[in-house]
Amino acid sequence: MISGGGEADAEAALVGADLPHAVVGLGRFGSTHARKLGGLPGFQLCAVVDRSPAARLAADLAALPLLSNVDDLPPGIESATVATNDGTHAEVAMALMRRGCHVLVEKPLCIDRLDGAQMLRTAQRCGVVLSTGHIERFNAAFDAASLSWIRRAALLHRGSTHPFLRFRRFSCREASAVDSVLDLMVHDLDLLAWLCGIPADAQLHLIGRQIGARSVRARVRLGGLVAELESGYGSILPAARLQVCSSGRQHVLDLRKPDSTTEGDDDALARQYRDFRRAVQGSGGRIASGIDGLAAVVRASQVLHA
Repeated sequence: MISGGGEADAEAALVGADLPHAVVGLGRFGSTHARKLGGLPGFQLCAVVDRSPAARLAADLAALPLLSNVDDLPPGIESATVATNDGTHAEVAMALMRRGCHVLVEKPLCIDRLDGAQMLRTAQRCGVVLSTGHIERFNAAFDAASLSWIRRAALLHRGSTHPFLRFRRFSCREASAVDSVLDLMVHDLDLLAWLCGIPADAQLHLIGRQIGARSVRARVRLGGLVAELESGYGSILPAARLQVCSSGRQHVLDLRKPDSTTEGDDDALARQYRDFRRAVQGSGGRIASGIDGLAAVVRASQVLHA
């Protein structure tokens, strides 16, 4: 476990009845969420929603209702995952929240910051939890010990003009480099703030930016720390790496390295869902809030348009 509390934390997250849950969106990510939830203690996957006539459930989920609209969900659903196209996240999440559902939205939370602000207002008005699926917070590389030393090092590095963190994230997909900012770099913009304890309302300052055919590079200052980020497509193999510059030394974390702490189904996605359940119960830990998700979107937009 990476939360620092071991099995006790996992068991504490499962107190009470299973949470009746739905998954909206049955693409690659939605299917992964549905399969995970189908066997995850603490949740009862009750339905899947996808408006595409071509949508099909995997054999192990075939007994579930496959619905074409959120309005068709049965009563009693208390929480839901939004894994639809990025441009529909706001619309779908707000429809679910108005039904009284707690919602976990795949990253990015939204495309437009005004939509994000409306999502936050809707969650507050409806009295529900809105979380963002920044799953890298649950990467096994960030165990309690590594998180502690990164945050200590960040305190010592504040005010320096030299980069403290360097992120590099690439996908095998073929797409426009600028699309990678909201798809890939948004992960690392969230990690930069979370790892270093930087509040969501801290202003990002873009020092420099380079947009190429394959990648986008940016140097930013956030919370008194300088960081460099690069994201792109067309890599032979997917890659995600974090370099921490501390005390004159370079520490490299491979964020694509297999999770050596995984036991059975205890992977990053399972850990994220356990923490989402804690948030619903009022005691979330690492899970990115809606506010955190919107901050990452705003900062990604600054990288693209500032």
